[in-house]
Parts: sequence; C-alpha cells; structure tokens
Amino acid sequence: MEQGENFTKEAWDALSLEQQVEVLRIEKAVRDFLSDSRAIRYVVTEANGEALQNFLADHSLEVSHPNLLFAYNSLSADGMLELIPLAAPAPPAPSQPPSPVTVPARQEPTIWRNGKKIQFRNAVRL
Repeated sequence: MEQGENFTKEAWDALSLEQQVEVLRIEKAVRDFLSDSRAIRYVVTEANGEALQNFLADHSLEVSHPNLLFAYNSLSADGMLELIPLAAPAPPAPSQPPSPVTVPARQEPTIWRNGKKIQFRNAVRL
C-alpha cells in the first residue's frame, strides 16, 4: 500500500491498515477538492483548513469531495474564508465617443535594387 503524503515512514507504519486506508481516502478527497474548478478561488491556508474542518465537524460530515465543496460554498457565502479576489471590474466607458480612425492612403509598391529605389512600371508583356 502506498504511503500517505504527510507521514514519515515510521509514523505510517505505526498506523493500522484501516487507518492507512482512511488517510488515503481523505488525502484523495482533499486533492480532488483542490483541483475542482468550483473551488478555484480557495487559498490553502491554515485558517481556511481549520474553517473547513470545523464546519465538517459541526455538521457531522465526513471528509469527502462533495462535503468539502458544500463546506467551501457555505463558508465562502458567509465570508468566512480567505479567497482569491475576483478580477477588478472594467473601467467605465469614456463619456466621449472615440475619435475616428484614419487609414493612410494606399501607396504604390516600392522596389529597391542594391539599396536604391528604382522606378516602378507596369509589367511589360514579353
């Protein structure tokens, strides 16, 4: 069985098989939660982790991906989590209409030979 991410070899070996399975299940749930696009604004901090754990404990929920999303949505709606801020709103539109864009007049092609401009003529039929 693979070892948990947050355990030393000695600490991992001290756990029973059931505890190891539970640790791996919880770590998978947390990885799934952190990679979920619905929780993209979540910031991994100690305070946020404690808030999620307290919410799950207060509501007698086990640590699982759906329960972590539920806790995240509830706590973020109440402003209890530190989140990545949303993008700033776009600046207001200018009060004056934009000035018209002027396109330069079309110029004839320029031909250069040996660094000197040469006269351009229409192609001559051979």
